[in-house]
Amino acid sequence: MKLFRNPHPNELEKLITKHWTQDSTVLHYTGHMLGIGCRLSSTNALDRISSLKQRTGKEGFIALICDLQWLGDNNIDIPALLVPICQQYWPGNLTLIFPTRNPMFAPVTVNGKTAFRVPTDSMLRQIIDYLGEPMISTSINVSGLPPAETMQDIDKRYANWFDLGFISSSIITTEPSTIIEYADTDDNGKPIIPRLKCLRESSIPFYEIRQSFAQPAILFVCTGNICRSPIAEYLFNKYSKERNLNIRAKSAGLLETGAMISLNSMQLLAEKGINAQEHLSRKINTEILSSSWLIFTMEEAQRDIIRNSFPEFRHKIFTLKEYIGQEGDIADPIGKDSDYYRDIYGQIDEALLGLLDILGGKC
Repeated sequence: MKLFRNPHPNELEKLITKHWTQDSTVLHYTGHMLGIGCRLSSTNALDRISSLKQRTGKEGFIALICDLQWLGDNNIDIPALLVPICQQYWPGNLTLIFPTRNPMFAPVTVNGKTAFRVPTDSMLRQIIDYLGEPMISTSINVSGLPPAETMQDIDKRYANWFDLGFISSSIITTEPSTIIEYADTDDNGKPIIPRLKCLRESSIPFYEIRQSFAQPAILFVCTGNICRSPIAEYLFNKYSKERNLNIRAKSAGLLETGAMISLNSMQLLAEKGINAQEHLSRKINTEILSSSWLIFTMEEAQRDIIRNSFPEFRHKIFTLKEYIGQEGDIADPIGKDSDYYRDIYGQIDEALLGLLDILGGKC
């Protein structure tokens, strides 16, 4: 096996072109697990992997794609109800199984459905993008035995399975993906209320995914979670209910305060008939960010702080104005007079109406 560790991004394409043949079997790291894989179009490599694993069926093969946009660019339909889930958890450790009619996936399609994931590892996504087609991935093990979790395991038992290996970083986690199957028909093909079935629960809890599927949640963030983001949260939820949108909002801040909403913010919301007296500020954390479909900050600096502190979520973090096609920040009114607060309130209100128009077309 030719193993390449941490190749420079500028050298990656050259290495792939030189060493990766049509039928190569390749060691890779998804960001959570080591795997064996190949090009989707290589039936020879797929057959070889099945033989090595002593597997007779197509179950267990996952199509790794570079991003969600790839599906749309290649005219591969994804159920509309799954789009927020994909945007919330991809790239990430979630495998989604849903119906596909495109014949290119026939080698890995079971009962009309294909398993997809956008891997966490950025180098692997770059490789897939360069290949121009999905990479099929599965665990490194003989069926029925535990999967290999370390390079030592592979060197000892499975080294002859691979032609090539691309490993971008130290292997720090060995967590299989959570696997969710989407269904909108029964076993006889009759339409049913769309639902999710958990085939394997891992690092992403099923209850969180099920809740996001039933009602996607967006998150508003400011500094202290006492002025701007609570206004955005309560106003958005009022408008969303009035428009019959199945989206809920929550809010958080960068600081650990546990404080009540500011008096001016509370009074401005009360003018709209909104009671926010029970609001208590909270600080962002991994759980809050993971359970949010989209994350909107009031300032660019806040956006950049969260992106740098939680890079796994950077793809879904925007400033509120940025997302609706405007420039600039929504300034912090803390310590200002009531007229200043009212101006900031108006900016948030206007931005939310634009946001509702956009999200209303996505859900």
